[in-house]
Amino acid sequence: MDWHHPGENASMTDVPIYVAVITAAAGVGGAALPSVATIIRDVKQAGRDRHDRQAETKRQACLDLLGAASELRARVANTAAYHGDEIGDRLAQIRESEAAIHLHAAAVALLAPENLAEPADLVARAATRLVMAAEEKVDPNAKQMVTKPDFKEFDKSVEAFRDKAVADARALR
Repeated sequence: MDWHHPGENASMTDVPIYVAVITAAAGVGGAALPSVATIIRDVKQAGRDRHDRQAETKRQACLDLLGAASELRARVANTAAYHGDEIGDRLAQIRESEAAIHLHAAAVALLAPENLAEPADLVARAATRLVMAAEEKVDPNAKQMVTKPDFKEFDKSVEAFRDKAVADARALR
């Protein structure tokens, strides 16, 4: 190979070296393309997985709230039909169910503040009023509820929340 002074044109023997360098660079770049495509696919899949986990967490929080509301309703109805020495224990269980509703409503509000926070809060407030009404209707001397509390407001708030939660879940698909 001839050594050239600066400014001299390269000879024809130097051309294969340039071709080899360019060909090698193209080969490395071409080999990297499948890796880039894999990375892009993996990033997109991770985004879908994160979205799916968030949606599932929100769905579970909504189901937890609906489950706690169902439990409270059943406990109040069962206590209204109960007569006996455990009336105080039953009222304590009712208050625990109310506390669970408030906790689940807060979880829903944190996960879906724009769509479900208000309906979840309405369920929690209606639960508090239902529990207060149940407690007021208990005659501790008679060891029973003298009249059954009105479930209309509570049932209406639960139904409104359920409808909103279902609509929100459908929108995420």
